Amino acid sequence: MKTGLFTRAAAVLMVAGALSVATAGTSSAATAELSLTYSCQFSVAGTHDVPTVVSSPDMPDSAAVGVPTAPASATVTSTVSDDVRNTLWWIGGRSVDGTLTTNIAVDNAGSVQNLSSTLTIPNTPVPSSGTFQVVASGTLPALTLANAGTTSINLGNADLALTPRYENGDPTWIGVVHVPCTVVAGQPTKFYEFQVA
Repeated sequence: MKTGLFTRAAAVLMVAGALSVATAGTSSAATAELSLTYSCQFSVAGTHDVPTVVSSPDMPDSAAVGVPTAPASATVTSTVSDDVRNTLWWIGGRSVDGTLTTNIAVDNAGSVQNLSSTLTIPNTPVPSSGTFQVVASGTLPALTLANAGTTSINLGNADLALTPRYENGDPTWIGVVHVPCTVVAGQPTKFYEFQVA
């Protein structure tokens, strides 16, 4: 049951990494957003679905072959259920923080690059009742794309490292919780698409 608490938070982070996709030498940027549900597996609490929204305000309008892209910022927001919140309180957690490492597939005109990005979850208070949101943010390193044509950024699975903390800021007795999260099957995973010339 204690693991259940990390399920929602995990989702939050997991999507963030994928979202931070690089942009190529371009003079303008575009906004992208994708809602995904992740299935996060906890050793004690079992598997739980976590709804997440990934967004970025500065995706590339276009890119040039061989020209490194500029990093794009990303924000991943997940809603933690009251059940998970209750579990956090049960283990003494009054706040949470951690990192999320997300897998990203960049399909550059048929040539796929598999990348990963680690995003940060700042210390976030856990309320005494109700749901609450966990927000993760970060960037993806620059990309150098070899082919001209349509290029898509696709979000993949993620791994969460979450630390629940007591009111005094010390980690709870459970320590750091590592949770693997996968994209629920049947959902679109394409976060953004642009042209490379």
